[in-house]
Amino acid sequence: MLWFRAAIFVSLLFLGLYNQSGTLLEANGSIRSYEKKVIGEYVIGLGTTPPSPSIGVTHFAAFVENEQTGTRYVDVEIEFVSSSSTIDLPEVGPELMKNSIMDPMYYEIDTSFNKEGVWLVMLTVRREGNEVSVVYEVEVKKPNPIVPILTVGTLLFFLAILSLSLRSWIKEYRKKFKIRKA
Repeated sequence: MLWFRAAIFVSLLFLGLYNQSGTLLEANGSIRSYEKKVIGEYVIGLGTTPPSPSIGVTHFAAFVENEQTGTRYVDVEIEFVSSSSTIDLPEVGPELMKNSIMDPMYYEIDTSFNKEGVWLVMLTVRREGNEVSVVYEVEVKKPNPIVPILTVGTLLFFLAILSLSLRSWIKEYRKKFKIRKA
């Protein structure tokens, strides 16, 4: 009976992690899609994690490649500036994006959005004396309050199952211990 409960617990745990994998696993900085723009001889791509940014921290990753050859550059300087579309002054930046540790062809930065709405993100790319700028629109939405509530509820559910299983195991252990003493 204990093995059956443990198997159900592990199954539910993996099922919960699988259902939340889109949220949990994207926090490592993986970008699934990039918005690409061609400026001069460069193709500049920008992506975010989470894919639909909300108020709070957002991870940005960018790449710069040659339009004709498709070669990605590791020696460019990318300046990141973002501002709310309602204000002309930059609210974040200018900051330099740094090469990714995992793949130096990508440049990364983490920034925080403090309000919802459309934000303008400007990337200025400098390489060998050339400088180009490109502007992206990023829509920041309010976070969904149901996800944290479901996460806490699931955690409490698993803790309840674990405590009931532990209680049953202790009862069985005490019975066996009393039988051995007698």
